[in-house]
Amino acid sequence: MARQATRSAEELERYLALVQDAGLDAPWARPGPLIQSKQTRVQPCLWRWAEIEPLLRRSAEFIAPGQGTERRILRLANPGVPERTSTHTLSVAVQYLLPGEVAPAHRHSPNALRFMMRGQGAYTTVEGDKCLMKPGDLVLTPTPMLHDHGNEGSEPVIWFDGLDSPIVRYLEVLSQERHSEDRQRVGQLIGVSERCFGAAGLRPVRPSGTLGPERLIHYRWQTAYGALLQLAEVEANPFDDVILEYVDPTTGHSIFPTMGCYLQMLRPGVQTRAHRQTSSAVYHVVRGAGCTVIDGVRHEWKTGDFFVVPPSARHEHANQETDPAILFSLQDVPLLRALGLYREEEQA
Repeated sequence: MARQATRSAEELERYLALVQDAGLDAPWARPGPLIQSKQTRVQPCLWRWAEIEPLLRRSAEFIAPGQGTERRILRLANPGVPERTSTHTLSVAVQYLLPGEVAPAHRHSPNALRFMMRGQGAYTTVEGDKCLMKPGDLVLTPTPMLHDHGNEGSEPVIWFDGLDSPIVRYLEVLSQERHSEDRQRVGQLIGVSERCFGAAGLRPVRPSGTLGPERLIHYRWQTAYGALLQLAEVEANPFDDVILEYVDPTTGHSIFPTMGCYLQMLRPGVQTRAHRQTSSAVYHVVRGAGCTVIDGVRHEWKTGDFFVVPPSARHEHANQETDPAILFSLQDVPLLRALGLYREEEQA
């Protein structure tokens, strides 16, 4: 039989003061379970492209070319997250580059990606491999690869960047290093990773120690969109309609251990079933219009908009228009799967 405590509240208070002075904690002295759950701080958010674009273009009035800025960006700041990132694990920012401008070369510990949105002539060079970006293209800069960006066109270009920097910051290994030169040296061929890994289901056979790209870093819009259209002829997901995940063709795994990217189509008249996922997601509307109901609140979106679905939020999508809606999303599903914490369940 367990012995009943006989000490007074005053004695317990003095004891706990000694515990605290010793740099210790007695969680049993507080009401509730020893391991207490934590409510997510991530809030459902919707950022309108009609508000983002004019502010982004105005940023050039305050950061002129040649002023040494690293990146001209506007970050999607979630009001519930103290660090003002898009979710507690994902940071998304929209970047604006003027004609002839170069965003200097650097490397950093977070993994990063960019999804091209507007304009022609933009490029990203990753460890000497120059990737010419067109709208809808996805380019990766895995940690700690050196990369720089530029605009060789005649008009401004816009893309958005996605990073796992909140995770890296939490792990206290966040770092960034500026390269000695603004631009990297580029090889004789451009798009080397595409030439090596751009054919679905095929990869080069190399002897050990061979130099060159180890994976695909440039995913073309026409390839991804074409695959989405083909999948639409075959099957659909009850929660996301027609959806594909971008993967590393050398492994079949998600593009990063911490982040996954998805391209999906909501066909006209589709209403998906509601579900919850322990992961969080940032969506970008590539084209079309529709709505997403998050925990009972309806969020209507259209081309260019961004929105967030927090962890474990009940959500469903709908397209009541006559044209398909295309969504690109960045999610922390791979991280949660690696930790054994990913859960998904249907909601009535």
